[in-house]
Amino acid sequence: MMNIANELKSIIRTRKVVDGMMWVIAAGAILFSLMTGGPLVALHSQWVWTGWVLPSVVDAALVLSLSADSVLSRHGKKSGKWATAFRWVTGTASLFLNTWTSTALGDWVGVGIHSIAPLILVFAAEVAPVYRRKFREVELELSEQMKEFTVTKTVSKKSSLQSSVQVQNSGVQPARGSHITEEVHLTDNQKAIRDGFLNNRKASEVAKEIGVSNSYVSGQYRKIRDELELTA
Repeated sequence: MMNIANELKSIIRTRKVVDGMMWVIAAGAILFSLMTGGPLVALHSQWVWTGWVLPSVVDAALVLSLSADSVLSRHGKKSGKWATAFRWVTGTASLFLNTWTSTALGDWVGVGIHSIAPLILVFAAEVAPVYRRKFREVELELSEQMKEFTVTKTVSKKSSLQSSVQVQNSGVQPARGSHITEEVHLTDNQKAIRDGFLNNRKASEVAKEIGVSNSYVSGQYRKIRDELELTA
């Protein structure tokens, strides 16, 4: 039980570190983009002082995407193709604003240097939701294991107490090693997954119905199948 609890805490801490590092990367890339893209836009704008506006709009779009994905991925949801296209359009715009001055001058070293921040931000925006969904799957699995352990322990104590009371009332000593078992209550998700397995439903259908990832349900299907094989 302690190992499960400690592992769950470790997963939660790691997820928070990933979230924090994502925003550190975003803040650094946005600051760099404003310093690099602002002068470029100012040179091609009627009002020089408005040079910071376009880079700010591009960076705000990236922040919008990162914020939305952060919330959706915590619930095991994917943002979809349009959201991915939106991230890449804004990322490409940021890359252009950061590198065009060096490109026009033929300064390829400058192009490479100014490409680093926007490219890291774009790819970080793609990989962060994947990490979050994976962390959520592990958290769900460990949380359910803790619930199962707690329920089993409670039922065991209750059964032991009932057995003791029955023995005291009857005056009969129980046989060594005997015990009373009760059915362990399953969580709603576990019931849905179990029923889906027994009804030969696809893991993807069950996952969509209960709002978890396909890989998580597939893993639970494998566990059920292994348990059936062990008891066969």
